[in-house]
Amino acid sequence: MAGLTSTGIGSGLDVAGLVTKLVDAERTPVLTRLATKEATLQAQLSGFGLVKGALDKVNSALGALNSPTLLTTNKATVSDDSRFTASADASAAAGSYSVQVSQLAAAQKLASGAFAGPDAVVGTGTLTLALGGNSASITIDDGNNTLAGIRDAINAARDASGRPLGVTATLVTSTGGSASEPAGTYLLLTSNVTGAANTISLAASGGDGGLAALQYQAGASDNGLTERQAPADAVVQVDGFTYSSASNTVTGALAGVTLNLKATTTTPVTLTVSADTGAVRGKVQALVDAYNGLHQVIKQQAGYDTAAGKGGVLIGEPALRNLETQLRRALTDPPGGAAGPIKSAADLGIGFDASGTMTFDGGKLDALLAGDRSAVAGFLQGSQGVIGRMRGVVDGYLRSDGGILAARTDGIDRRLKDIADQRDALATRMDALQQQYLKQFNALDSLLGQLQSTGTFLTQQLAALPGAKSADK
Repeated sequence: MAGLTSTGIGSGLDVAGLVTKLVDAERTPVLTRLATKEATLQAQLSGFGLVKGALDKVNSALGALNSPTLLTTNKATVSDDSRFTASADASAAAGSYSVQVSQLAAAQKLASGAFAGPDAVVGTGTLTLALGGNSASITIDDGNNTLAGIRDAINAARDASGRPLGVTATLVTSTGGSASEPAGTYLLLTSNVTGAANTISLAASGGDGGLAALQYQAGASDNGLTERQAPADAVVQVDGFTYSSASNTVTGALAGVTLNLKATTTTPVTLTVSADTGAVRGKVQALVDAYNGLHQVIKQQAGYDTAAGKGGVLIGEPALRNLETQLRRALTDPPGGAAGPIKSAADLGIGFDASGTMTFDGGKLDALLAGDRSAVAGFLQGSQGVIGRMRGVVDGYLRSDGGILAARTDGIDRRLKDIADQRDALATRMDALQQQYLKQFNALDSLLGQLQSTGTFLTQQLAALPGAKSADK
């Protein structure tokens, strides 16, 4: 007893330290077990998240392949795209065509005579501007009777429905180029639309008569404006047949084909219309890449690494083994009632190597597309097609209501919540245990203090007895 050192009230026992160590001895193993379990569940949750992300990519690739227009897409190629470019829709007939561009469509340009400058006064009155059947009445008064003011008034003009007329007015300054082009500032009117029928007219009336210098009527003898560029239609010949168009975007010359004219030709240009196999091939390759990405994720998360000597966090998960099996079966099994030339995915160049990685021979697909695109569409698309069956498998895993992945992750979330509840319960239990230990050790401390006090008293009494000192000797 005498050898005890104390920080306690009675005996000197370290009550707080003893209680803390005892409580920690009970708490730590439980917390360690819960933390280990939680880390495993979090890793599994992350693993399922990676699988879902990879499966989302597969789903997107399948959706792109299921487009109703994908297997009807055509392309147009041109031997000299400096003259024109072309595009083809699904109605275009495959073939090769000889195209010549004799003339480009042009917009009319009108110019005034030379004025001293933008601030030169022209006159007052009313200008009636017309283009393509639409017209606008423009009032010119002392506030806008200069060349610049008239330019702005023309640009601000609107027809009866409130829309711009499609005529742009600009000012061009010349330092003088010839007797017919004296130095000065000119008002230039340009039609915003091409085509021979789209001519500008500008009539002047009323006022001081000065606006007569700006009037123009095709074929009239008293025009103040002169034609700098005549309106013109584009003219093309397709295999010798001539077609005129008000625009350089020609849509009617060859059914299903749009020509975008750039320049006239000196020799015929070859236009080729064919199936756009590249679009289909690219989307099949995207599906192959997405599937292989999923395969790698499942291998990492649910496989066994022999080199590292350990398995993935989802090893043994049957849902993932079934996922790859179902997708592979949906891809490789012939569609129900298949009677066309394509019996399996192998005919499209799709297969699997020994490791389970999907392979793709694009040449086989190109050959099929060049011959019979409808057969490819029948095999891939539709409710009984490969894509529809694969999407059915994917949907069974990705659905938020009752999907397999959602069920797995919901189960993990519930177990994680249970761990949090166990931590809370442990904290409550440890608080109660601490109070119990404190009560017990404080009582022990008090008892030891009393015993120590009694022992000291007895020692003092024994020392005071007669003969106690001689006995010590």
